Amino acid sequence: MKPSLVAIVLLLVSASLFAQSNMYSQWSNFPQDPNFFPIALWLQNTTWPMGTGAPYSSVPAAMKGTKMNILLAIDNGGGGGYPASCGVDTNNQFQNLVNQGIYLIAATDGTNGTSATSVACLQQLATNLNSRQYLVGYNLGDEPSCTAQQNAASTLAATEALDSSRPFFWNMQGYLFMHGTCSGSVNTNFLKAISIGSFDDYPLIGAWEVTQSIPNIAPSPHDVMWVQGWQVSSMVSNGRSGQPIWAYVDTGTSALDYPTQNGSSCDETTNLCTQSSGVHYFRAPGELVNAEVWMTLINGAMGIEYFCDDTNLLHGSTAYNFCLGATTSSEASVAANIASNLTYIDSAILSFAPQLNSSVSGRCTMNTGTSYTNFTTSCSNGILTMATGNSSVPGSAIAKNYNGTLYLFADSDRNGSASMTFTLSGYAGQTATVVYDSNAQYDPTHSSVGTSFTLDGNGRFSDTFGANGHNYQPKIYKISGSGPAAPTGLAAVVQ
Repeated sequence: MKPSLVAIVLLLVSASLFAQSNMYSQWSNFPQDPNFFPIALWLQNTTWPMGTGAPYSSVPAAMKGTKMNILLAIDNGGGGGYPASCGVDTNNQFQNLVNQGIYLIAATDGTNGTSATSVACLQQLATNLNSRQYLVGYNLGDEPSCTAQQNAASTLAATEALDSSRPFFWNMQGYLFMHGTCSGSVNTNFLKAISIGSFDDYPLIGAWEVTQSIPNIAPSPHDVMWVQGWQVSSMVSNGRSGQPIWAYVDTGTSALDYPTQNGSSCDETTNLCTQSSGVHYFRAPGELVNAEVWMTLINGAMGIEYFCDDTNLLHGSTAYNFCLGATTSSEASVAANIASNLTYIDSAILSFAPQLNSSVSGRCTMNTGTSYTNFTTSCSNGILTMATGNSSVPGSAIAKNYNGTLYLFADSDRNGSASMTFTLSGYAGQTATVVYDSNAQYDPTHSSVGTSFTLDGNGRFSDTFGANGHNYQPKIYKISGSGPAAPTGLAAVVQ
């Protein structure tokens, strides 16, 4: 018996989505385990002291303990310097990572010659340590200028050809929000050329985003975290089809004393920084760090990056490994709390790694631009439609199909509370159960974990986000029950 045309089309669509689910399959020396999800830490020295009373004895041990799994470049002094000679593991930096099961994306000059940081010498180094599986990529630099982007885009393909089994990285600034913005299509051309796209912005502590037409609500911090989600969504849309996008997020540190920029005056006791155009945090609160991470994933990011540095000019102290719990900055309790919060966040991410690595059935955001008021009250993509009941609070969501079971990840995208209504085409009569709610960690009294909703005849249910002051609240739902096992609609999914 021959299959019907509809069945054939469904099979082809299913196969296409499955092929897109493993965005890293083209790089055979990048981890392929569906239980692995990239959680990377930027530029650390594996021999840096953690300080007396620190929760971990070393940077690699702290990375393992906080569930980070990739170091993005080694600092052997002065921001680089590793390795010092071809094929040699200077100061056992790489071996220290391998001992803890941590992968390395090594800094490279992008050549295949005999320089210490050439692709060939880095491969030789990994071979000498019998640890080639721990070298999973190469880093070409950070925040390139517009000139560098314009000149590099045309040559990146040749650079990547030096090793087609590992991805190349070159992190960009948040160009949608005035950081490193280049004329014409320079930014997007560069993004499409690099193996894995990446950017950094740190909206919660940034002294610059407050100018994005955001109402001045002093003495409270500006409602600015939505810029993270919109930038991720835009990077996913502007990049290559199926290109992985990673993003740096606020960790709870000062990120190289970033909050004091742009004429800001900071008060560590209130955790606020003020300037003529508004107010932002000195250090991002733990609950909002968690919300920003999930917002990043909900908008399509396939990797999380952390910048651990806390240069605190108010104290005159510096700890490059502060977010790992380092006590060398004289603020041991702050560092320990940040490390504990990141451990919770990373553990939650990894618990949903198979779902996050699965195919996208729908992804949409109500944000539409770079100004505070650039949003709609609904969005739709693939099988997913999302609408807000509060015209002042938009939201974002992504639906992923894991082994035939749908998971819905969603959040609210402005300060305030709203009832969000979700429609999942083809899932009428099934049950949506809350399997993750950030309140379970930050306000257990108001946790909705375990709460179930029956999808009506249109595949629709509603739930409340942002109540009790929990702005940007993320939730995850598992869709199951006696309804259809898979959607029948063939709407296109924007990746």
